[in-house]
Amino acid sequence: MKTKIFIDGHEGTTGLKIHERLSLRDDIELIFIAEELRKDPEEIRKCMAAADIAFLCLPDAAAREAVALAEGCDVRLIDTSTAHRTEPGWIYGFPELSVQQTAQIAGSARVGNPGCHASGVIAIVQPLVHAGCMPADYPVSAVSITGYSGGGKKMIRQYEEDKGRELYSPRQYGLSQKHKHLKEIVTICGLTQLPVFSPVVDDYYSGMEVMIPVFTKLLKGCPSAEAIWQILADHYEGCPLVHVLPFGEDKGGFVGADAMSGFDDMEIMVAGNDERVVITALFDNLGKGASGAAIQNMNIMLGLDSRTGLSLSK
Repeated sequence: MKTKIFIDGHEGTTGLKIHERLSLRDDIELIFIAEELRKDPEEIRKCMAAADIAFLCLPDAAAREAVALAEGCDVRLIDTSTAHRTEPGWIYGFPELSVQQTAQIAGSARVGNPGCHASGVIAIVQPLVHAGCMPADYPVSAVSITGYSGGGKKMIRQYEEDKGRELYSPRQYGLSQKHKHLKEIVTICGLTQLPVFSPVVDDYYSGMEVMIPVFTKLLKGCPSAEAIWQILADHYEGCPLVHVLPFGEDKGGFVGADAMSGFDDMEIMVAGNDERVVITALFDNLGKGASGAAIQNMNIMLGLDSRTGLSLSK
């Protein structure tokens, strides 16, 4: 029997990508809602009741309303908004955190899909904190460059149709240090203080590059760059979608933020010297940073291979 899937918010960027990809699968039956009824609570509830899994691709407030509508329905939810990522009763949807995390996702009825920027920061920081290498009070800072598709349909339209002169260069935002991904970063990584976080949107469609500089003298035991690499390599050994590049790999001295555009994999690179190290996560903000991660979580919940079909893995 086919798995019945409902996408609440299929008209948004993430929802569209999920719909596009699942429509190609012969093991999935998509449940459709009429355009004129897509905000009708009763109709949404009917779709929820008919589905095995529902993706919530909605703003935070609407996602909370959708969860309330799902009460009493035998439907499992994957929420791509910020609303439930750290809420009790919800499992954080980054299976590569641990074998236990993957098992929790597999058995959960409520999964919070990670934020795009947060995915890169957490992929780097959480294993180092968990291994005891990075203290919980380490002053983490991160720069994250994303393609404009991360801003949704309105920003895509600005870059592709109404492009002003100011859109031809990188633009830093989140200057108030109140970015909505910070809460999940400190919670999932076990940090005791908020990072300094600088997101940047640039003039290309998709792809993300998250860079975290590290002073080794502030880490436990003042580890070498290769020792830091080894912790990450050990943590992600055998993971189908997260790959730690060989130590010393520098991609020819230049790292493009769109290097992983169109794929669901994430690559992690460790570069620098034994005093100052830069750890970089490369992935697609629409892949491992959004719809690809959501489908990966769905596959795990269904007991399927976690790879989503756009993996670089052999």
